[in-house]
Amino acid sequence: MDTGKMDGFDALFYAAVFDRLQTNIYILDVDTDTIVYMNEAMKEEFHLEHPEGSPCWELLQKGMTGKCPFCHIKNKTAEGRVDVWDEHNTRTGHIYRHYDSWAEWDGKFYYVSNFTDVTEYEQLSRKARTDELTGIYNRRAGQEMLAGRMETARQENKIITMALVDVNELKKINDEYGHAEGDRLLVCMVSVMKDSLREQDMVFRLGSDEFILVFYDEVLADSEKRMSEIEERFREAQGREGLFYKVSFSIGLMEIYPADRYTIFDIIRQVDEKMYLQKRDYSIRRAKEELLEKGQNGEKAGSFWYDKEHLYEALSASTDDYIFVGNMKTGVFRYPPAMVEEFGLPGEIVENAAAFWSGMIHPDDEKSFLESNQDIADGRVTSHNIEYRAKNTRGEWIWLRCRGQLLKDSQGWPDLFAGMITNLGKVNRTDHMTGLYNRFAFEGNIKKYLVDYKDLRSMDVMILDMDSFKNVNDLYDRAFGDGVLRLTAQLISQMLPSNADIYRLDGDEFGIIILNGKEGEALKVFDNIRNKFCRQQEFNGKKYYCTISAGCAVYPSDADNYLDLLKFATYSLEHSKQKGKNRITMFSGELIQEKERTLELAELLRESIEHGFAGFSIHYQPQVYADTGKICGAEALARWHCPKYGDVSPAEFIPILEQNGLIIPLGSWVLYHAVEQCRKWRRKKPDFHISVNLSYRQLLEGDIVEGIRETLDILQMPPEGVILELTETYLVKETAGTRDILDKMKQAGIMLAMDDFGIGYSSLFSLKSTPVDVVKIDRGFVKGITSDLFNATFVKSITELCHDVGKKVCLEGVENQEEYDVVKGMGLELIQGFYFGKPVGAEAFEKQWL
Repeated sequence: MDTGKMDGFDALFYAAVFDRLQTNIYILDVDTDTIVYMNEAMKEEFHLEHPEGSPCWELLQKGMTGKCPFCHIKNKTAEGRVDVWDEHNTRTGHIYRHYDSWAEWDGKFYYVSNFTDVTEYEQLSRKARTDELTGIYNRRAGQEMLAGRMETARQENKIITMALVDVNELKKINDEYGHAEGDRLLVCMVSVMKDSLREQDMVFRLGSDEFILVFYDEVLADSEKRMSEIEERFREAQGREGLFYKVSFSIGLMEIYPADRYTIFDIIRQVDEKMYLQKRDYSIRRAKEELLEKGQNGEKAGSFWYDKEHLYEALSASTDDYIFVGNMKTGVFRYPPAMVEEFGLPGEIVENAAAFWSGMIHPDDEKSFLESNQDIADGRVTSHNIEYRAKNTRGEWIWLRCRGQLLKDSQGWPDLFAGMITNLGKVNRTDHMTGLYNRFAFEGNIKKYLVDYKDLRSMDVMILDMDSFKNVNDLYDRAFGDGVLRLTAQLISQMLPSNADIYRLDGDEFGIIILNGKEGEALKVFDNIRNKFCRQQEFNGKKYYCTISAGCAVYPSDADNYLDLLKFATYSLEHSKQKGKNRITMFSGELIQEKERTLELAELLRESIEHGFAGFSIHYQPQVYADTGKICGAEALARWHCPKYGDVSPAEFIPILEQNGLIIPLGSWVLYHAVEQCRKWRRKKPDFHISVNLSYRQLLEGDIVEGIRETLDILQMPPEGVILELTETYLVKETAGTRDILDKMKQAGIMLAMDDFGIGYSSLFSLKSTPVDVVKIDRGFVKGITSDLFNATFVKSITELCHDVGKKVCLEGVENQEEYDVVKGMGLELIQGFYFGKPVGAEAFEKQWL
């Protein structure tokens, strides 16, 4: 097909077919860029008479001296395939949608372009996708564009950083200066943001005062700098535009990695949470500034007047509790009318109240009641919390809970005693969610059975807790979790013998009371419960898995009062949780000893730390290259020698440190001295690295990133020489705040490792979502690896998966030559285990390895 062949039959054919179509068609010789055919509709559109033989860019565009930069001829498609694209024509100013293709004729290729004018449609579409005030994409269009950018970034393996910008106090500006002024501010702000964007960046309006900026192929630190530059440029524009009022912004920033699979809504939610933290801090700061300004200007808060005579009546009428107030110097007390009526008091004002009440208190409770009141009267204590029984006007013994606070005069003598008395008989005893009796009924019935049940030979008090119930709420939602609680209550109720009752306590806890049960009956009851919940359950068509742990104390062998029974059952439940969950622990004296040892160790640990970390030392376990067995680094491990108990296992003292917050100072001490030791060893082996365990509690304490940077700066240690290890269990609990901290560590060049990988409930999810450099596979997968096909396959598969997402792998727990021979060829980078060396002091480590 060429110009010489456009005669005769061909010309008649084209005229008969293409010239009748109301669409623009032309055919191009791709070797010369010349037009070989154009239909009549297109000639009329472009006002051309004889375009054949001329270059397309010369006739169809304006000001072009060669092939158009946006030309799609280079995008050659297979014959029969259509290339759809939009062109903004420089000659007509119209927008055309192309449906172009390639065709072969007589051994030569031609470009066939068929396009229609979509200008009006695009204008309407753009209007629907554009924010009317600022001219940028609106929320819907912006989210669509963001999805496209994210997909492109995944394909090109690029990072995107997203910023959510919120204008602080825009409502205040609108209220004080008018909405037109607020609009002018937004237009100015958007203009500055648009001028700061690169080609693949974008901005759109998320809400009234919220905007999203997308920085393509840019890490968080660079985006933070850009946002600072944008704010500075806005300050300059603010002066030029005469925006004379104070304007500030709250900004949330978040990196999106190619491997991330967040939805648009997940990302916006997370970046909004980050922005909110900054906005909350701003609001608190502004409130303090305004308060200070008022003080400096001599403004005082308005006085608060109220009718003191009627305050007591108002408070008493607003609650079901009995509010009391007493003059400790005269012994005169005031009680509400409801209490006067219920207990037959002589009036609202009662003189010598303690003596009067002593005649109404149950004989078994009178001693503790009088002693507690005397402690208050003597000023030995300033608070009062006691339960007792008092007889009402119907002759019934009613359980009361009295809580009060003592105020002293300027000389330190008891002056005023006030508080409230709760009628436990009137407290709602039903849990509305499950229909079970609640904690009030649980505790009340234990007390009642101990006092009033004449044939009580034994009573098992059991507390149950649903293991990892939070996972159910996280997997679905809270409403689903509430349904699971109701179902659990029903299932357990159906399994109980006739002498047992179930109660809903707090959260996901339940209580069971078994009266006069046979020996071992509590164990049988729990066995039935455990067998039921050891399998997946189903609710509303969705499956979930949630086992049960329990603790049990027995009357009279373990305790003879309800406080100790509850306390001992709780201790037993804690023990079940610590020992792996999905089990019951019957209370024993050993638990008390264990609890007492834990409390004592906590104090001894505190003493050691406060005395310059006396008794603490650091041992180092070698980490070697998997293929050669040569040293590459070490893990720093804390050890503690207790003056009273000798060497205490880290498995015992680390959880105590975590629980009491002492892990924070110890963690800083270990980090400093481990890095200091590593710096010395790097003089002998420059690529040597040190791994240090990081507690989740440390992440939540202050600016840990700045603290680590300061340590590295002081010791002149490059960040790549340090690996910080967090267990997978902690990493799957990651929140927006902790992710931000981890990202800052990455930006600072600090290496991160996921420790104990493979033992968490969501290992693959954590592997995908957390920004770690090294994955340490738990030692449990090495045991029996020489004969266990599953373990060998797991280690090899996880190693390959980690490599696919750019993470290195360290295998822990290699203890002999046979295990090393099996794992050596699996592609691991690092190995750590007793086969290469146990943890030893710095001197012994250096002597053996360096």
